[in-house]
Amino acid sequence: MTKQFLATTAVLIAVAVAAFGPTPAYAQEPGDPYAAVDARLATLEGTQSPAELDRIMTGGGAVQALVDNESGEVVAAFRATTRTLTPIGPGCTTTSACMTTSTGLPYGLAGSGTRTGTWKKIVRVAAGDRRTSYSASNGAVYKYSAGVSIAWKNPVTVVKVSR
Repeated sequence: MTKQFLATTAVLIAVAVAAFGPTPAYAQEPGDPYAAVDARLATLEGTQSPAELDRIMTGGGAVQALVDNESGEVVAAFRATTRTLTPIGPGCTTTSACMTTSTGLPYGLAGSGTRTGTWKKIVRVAAGDRRTSYSASNGAVYKYSAGVSIAWKNPVTVVKVSR
């Protein structure tokens, strides 16, 4: 009975911490990561000339476009000039930039670009599938090649991740 009580208590504490604990700096509402892109495309639909759409589509660089799947025609498009790292966690993938706290909580960031925040007590980082730099609150910048995972001897507060 005592072991069962302790196990149940531990589970309840873990659930309470997860539900009511502090919110990480990167936290965002769960949802569709393309919602902002879709909203912008919906706003542009019907406002661009065929010549403007052609110029965007053939001009090179990163482009987001909305295509009428019946006709195959581009009906809205814009140049995607900003890159952003998107939180995927808590949790990490083999391709994401990953930071792990001294308590074992992993924070993953997918994509490329720069993201600022405050991730405290980070003891382990991984670059994932591309070169990644981690900037610390003390001004230090740590740069690692793709595939590199390291453990820091002492916890660090990370304030910026770039890749």
